[in-house]
Amino acid sequence: MTREPVVLAALFAPGSIESEVGLVQASVFSQHGCASIQALPPLIPIAFLDAARVDRSLLREMNRSVAPGWRMRLIGAGWIGGHLFGRVDSGGAWPALRECALARCGSAGESLFPAAEGFYLGCSETPDEARALINPALPELSFGSGTIALMRISASEGPEWWHTLSWETSEERPLRGRKQQ
Repeated sequence: MTREPVVLAALFAPGSIESEVGLVQASVFSQHGCASIQALPPLIPIAFLDAARVDRSLLREMNRSVAPGWRMRLIGAGWIGGHLFGRVDSGGAWPALRECALARCGSAGESLFPAAEGFYLGCSETPDEARALINPALPELSFGSGTIALMRISASEGPEWWHTLSWETSEERPLRGRKQQ
């Protein structure tokens, strides 16, 4: 059975960074068989939003919430709320994006996984005692460009939401930061 679709505000890194994170996803899948790591493309989840409050100006406002010249760098893998993330140090950009999105739209009643400051790598199906065995090395990369997007995700009911999954990007915008006055 499929649950009601959810709206996720997310950040996509440039293609070269996505490719590197994609290689990490493929390696973890190959070594540990975690299907959830392959469920979504490499993305940094910002917030699951109340779909009824999302409007066409949201991404513009989110872009304005970030200082120009922002930069993010990968800082290693870590478990957050039972899910694996390729953590990033965003220098304050991610919290600003999240605060703006939640202030404008509010949080969704339900989310598929935590929104955290890092690339979502899944692996929630891994038993607690085996999580220490999954600690992928992430390349030391940084990026100062990307795209913020709104995704509509339809997924299975329950904790193994990736069994039946479809998603579409409904809107996107380059993340440049607010213009100088």
